[in-house]
Amino acid sequence: MPVISEEHISTLTSALPTKVFVALVVVTVAATVIYHMSPLRLVGVLITAIDKAEETYVDAHGMGLLHAAETEMLNILQLKVSAIVEETLYNSLSWQSALREFLQGRTFTLLRCISEVQMFETRIKISKESQLRSESNLNPRAIFLRRRGLGSRYGGGQSHGLA
Repeated sequence: MPVISEEHISTLTSALPTKVFVALVVVTVAATVIYHMSPLRLVGVLITAIDKAEETYVDAHGMGLLHAAETEMLNILQLKVSAIVEETLYNSLSWQSALREFLQGRTFTLLRCISEVQMFETRIKISKESQLRSESNLNPRAIFLRRRGLGSRYGGGQSHGLA
């Protein structure tokens, strides 16, 4: 029977916790990255982003701020999002397809589409803010109230606002 010296055991026990800790950190980081970059999770983010953009579009349309170009862009984005969501959900039905999709860069396609939708929404918000600022008969307090839906344009009077 081989004899293991105390020196070898103490060396092993002192090195083992560090290696286990490093391995645990690496596995945790990898799992977190995979979760956040998973196409199925990003599909949910994309759907939320297009919903917010559509709400912003409807608000701006009610204010009369939009042109045909914004309507066309929204239609293009809606079709693009629909196609991407459908394909991603279809590929998620089997783990082989989901893995292949992940390795082929579906994540980056989804991230790019999310970015396009958010940029579209931001451009509409900029137009809304510009319109609010350019109305000469409003003071800064009225802009504050209109953003919260308390101004006269939204059916409420300013008497409902803060004193």
